[in-house]
Amino acid sequence: MHSTQQPTGERRIDATPNGHALLTVTETALSNADAEDRVYYRCRFCGQERPEPEQFGRACATPYPRSAVRDGEYDIDDPRTRRALTETMVTRFLEDGARYAVDSESGHTYEVDIAERTCTCPDWAKRGAELGPQGCKHLRRVELEILARRLPRPDGRFVR
Repeated sequence: MHSTQQPTGERRIDATPNGHALLTVTETALSNADAEDRVYYRCRFCGQERPEPEQFGRACATPYPRSAVRDGEYDIDDPRTRRALTETMVTRFLEDGARYAVDSESGHTYEVDIAERTCTCPDWAKRGAELGPQGCKHLRRVELEILARRLPRPDGRFVR
């Protein structure tokens, strides 16, 4: 038997009851155009579904992974962190030590060395250690992508 309802949209919501990351799911009936849409909530991590957010009583079995931004390692109000998160950049693991290439929004490619905490960008060349342990936006972007599991760690493995 086929389902008579089709998921038509998922929308992320801010509610995180007991560690669940909820999506609002809206289903539209395929067989009856006059039927009302069905709306329910699904946790992005554990997959549980409930009619209302308040009904997620138990703690999520797979809660939010750690986040450097959420856990306070990076200040979202810092201009370099904000640019690291919002500018268009393509990052690649170079497989030679702890080095990564970052193609920046400006069209330039910079090399970031996570172990040495350096970058070949003009900001790093001008300010270097003055930037502090978080470094330039390129260094921050690489670290955030490693933490988000989009890039491998310097040993070539992904963070678990």
